[in-house]
Amino acid sequence: MPSGKTHDIITYLAAVPTAYFAYQWTGGDWFLAALATGATVFSGLMFGPDLDIHSKQYTRWGALRVFWWPYQKTLPHRSRLSHGIILGPAVRIIYFCVVTLLLTIIVSYARASVLGGEPVGPNDLVRAWPKAQKFGLWAWQQKETWAVLIGLWWGAATHTLTDVGTSILRKAAEIF
Repeated sequence: MPSGKTHDIITYLAAVPTAYFAYQWTGGDWFLAALATGATVFSGLMFGPDLDIHSKQYTRWGALRVFWWPYQKTLPHRSRLSHGIILGPAVRIIYFCVVTLLLTIIVSYARASVLGGEPVGPNDLVRAWPKAQKFGLWAWQQKETWAVLIGLWWGAATHTLTDVGTSILRKAAEIF
């Protein structure tokens, strides 16, 4: 498989056509194109399939990499749940959201116990959802959310496609 450095180079090279196609796809919206391109680069460098091992992507998280430890211990390397072209990014996004939500609740409870006041709990988040919908926050951010999700998927897909392409080329070279 390609090295981490090779994957990084491919990520940077993919940014240019990603920006162009995202700009075309969004009807000339530079902001959405920038979101998709930024998410692609972020995914390729920090959020890719190799978070399931001790890799460049994993070590780039610095002290926060501890939050990827359960992900590493749960998923076997190169499984469909980590390297799958659809499931891989979906699992990482869901995992990241769940960990972020849990950390938010823990920090809120810690803050409330030290400073006083009411902590934010899961029920508060559930009650806040209708209010967010009432003010149209979801509708306003829907295009932006899709641009980020597609960018995260594409950044991971370039990694997986590079791995698959390298495997195919190596097998073809063995035949000849």
